[in-house]
Amino acid sequence: MNQMDKATITILLCTFVGISPGIANQDTFDTRPERVLEPHDFDVEHYRIALTIEGDTQSFTGETHVSFSSLVDDLDSVMLNTVNFIVSGVIDDRGNSLEFTQDDVSLTIALHRSLEKYEVDTLVIEYAATRIGIDKTVGLDFRLETETNPQLANSLNWPIGARYWFPSFDHPSDWASHETIITTRSMNRVVANGSLVSDFVDTESDLRTVHWRQAKPQPTYLYSFAAGPYTILKDQHGELPLHYWVYPGDETVGKQAFARTSEIIGYYEDLYGTEFPWVKYDQIIVPGMPGGAESTSATLLTRNVIQQERDGNNGANDWLLAHEIAHQWWGNMIGFRDWTHAWISESFASDGEYLFILNDGGVEAGALYLLSYKDSYFKEAHEKYIRPIVTNKWDKPNDMFDRHGYEKGAVVLNMFREMIGAGTYNRILNRFIAEHAYSNVTTDDFLEMVKEVTGLDYFWFFDQWLFRPGHPVLDVSYVWDAQDKVLTLTVTQIQDTGAGVPIYRLPLNLGITTRKGGKVESVWLTEQSQSFAFDVTEQPLLVRFDEGDILLKEWILRKSVPELLYQLNNDNVIGRLWAIDELENHTANSSVRSALEDIADRDAVEVVRKAALEVLAAG
Repeated sequence: MNQMDKATITILLCTFVGISPGIANQDTFDTRPERVLEPHDFDVEHYRIALTIEGDTQSFTGETHVSFSSLVDDLDSVMLNTVNFIVSGVIDDRGNSLEFTQDDVSLTIALHRSLEKYEVDTLVIEYAATRIGIDKTVGLDFRLETETNPQLANSLNWPIGARYWFPSFDHPSDWASHETIITTRSMNRVVANGSLVSDFVDTESDLRTVHWRQAKPQPTYLYSFAAGPYTILKDQHGELPLHYWVYPGDETVGKQAFARTSEIIGYYEDLYGTEFPWVKYDQIIVPGMPGGAESTSATLLTRNVIQQERDGNNGANDWLLAHEIAHQWWGNMIGFRDWTHAWISESFASDGEYLFILNDGGVEAGALYLLSYKDSYFKEAHEKYIRPIVTNKWDKPNDMFDRHGYEKGAVVLNMFREMIGAGTYNRILNRFIAEHAYSNVTTDDFLEMVKEVTGLDYFWFFDQWLFRPGHPVLDVSYVWDAQDKVLTLTVTQIQDTGAGVPIYRLPLNLGITTRKGGKVESVWLTEQSQSFAFDVTEQPLLVRFDEGDILLKEWILRKSVPELLYQLNNDNVIGRLWAIDELENHTANSSVRSALEDIADRDAVEVVRKAALEVLAAG
């Protein structure tokens, strides 16, 4: 899922200065309870969910069949998650009426007889909810008609919303196939996961009943439906049906907004080495959605996708479409066993989003996008907390879907890809998808795949980046010795290690440019403080720390004004931004102001021009 409304990658924080080796206020993380994945005594194999919904009264009645197998001997009761509706009766598949108790969060059902291990049974549960309200953040949401949207109803199960509209074992570890049968006004169209089984209109009652079936298993947080007077725009990706569900009147801009869907799917099919894993792909506009929810084969999306296109910002939300499509592999085809491992969904989808931007927009667009990821994480690290990406500490599952789980994880994956090579990295992903398709995994499963493909143990890398909090903060200096023709680089890690932040082992590329040309020296940082000597026959014009801008780091590096001016005019987009930031303290120098004015006028990248103008205005 992506909850950001990031219309342009030129909105960057550019956190190059104000570095502090300390950490943010940790209370919001440190006080979270530790969670343990409890063993479960039954496995749901299939849900058959039938709802009749009434938008005017924000009410529904439901009947859900829960087919399950026992995972223990002598199973005599089943507990399901239920919130916001009242159960009126439960029977089993033999017609036996069953006793049950219900509280605010759960339904406990006494079975007619105890089940032995692997024995199967089906429960049929009838329930109803009245006046449940509108504009909720999870569950079943009724949307009133407004100036911008018709009357609608839609589910939002992410992360624990399924329990609000059908009785379920609402946890990512339990995967099941399912059917969704929605009865609503005849004027409405209904979309849900999987394949369309039937679409029937009863003219006497003026009601439509639509039946969808998702044959392959998935966790409950990916179940989805929407009902309303949609216009359905049809498209195709080879044999794969594509549908775009838009409000009446949005047809033209809808076609434009979703025009690149097939192209994006094709990109990920090539990248991940497997075809799109579901029978169709629907993208559905719903009101109140902050971004997107990657429900399997039926993604819910913010109306900003349409509005930005209407405002002339063509393709402004391609990044969002890409993120949710990447989820169809990461999070949907490959799931996570518990919220501890939620990064397997969000970090990998965010990585896919970045790679699409890089492939689509080129090196500079990709560099800026990766910088925006780093800055989003740094903002959270400085203003809120630092935490391990993989942790069992949370108050609620939503806590795991922060800037650590999205952006930091994506940057970590990019660092790993740069370290081992894109070809090897892609082989890891392709094989991981092939071997774990349609199941949930843990981080250890991914690390084992890394070891199998590479033949090497990279636990040291993932230990410092996934299982420990924080990031390196580096004090960097260098000096060129004109007599010995040697450049000496000194790097000291100054991050606060009190909260478990490690001293990092980092591959480092150092770019050195002289009048004779440039070269890149590669070294490893393994200690708190290290010095490296390089043969350099003449005084460098530019020493570029972390050539390629790969590392997730904060750093202090003081340069002379002449070298900053050279960097301003000759480096890549990230280096030019860094030089502008450093020159802010030198705007009293007329040559600096002249150079910044020149960059503000002629640089090819808008964000660089804006950064120069801001420094000039501040000076």
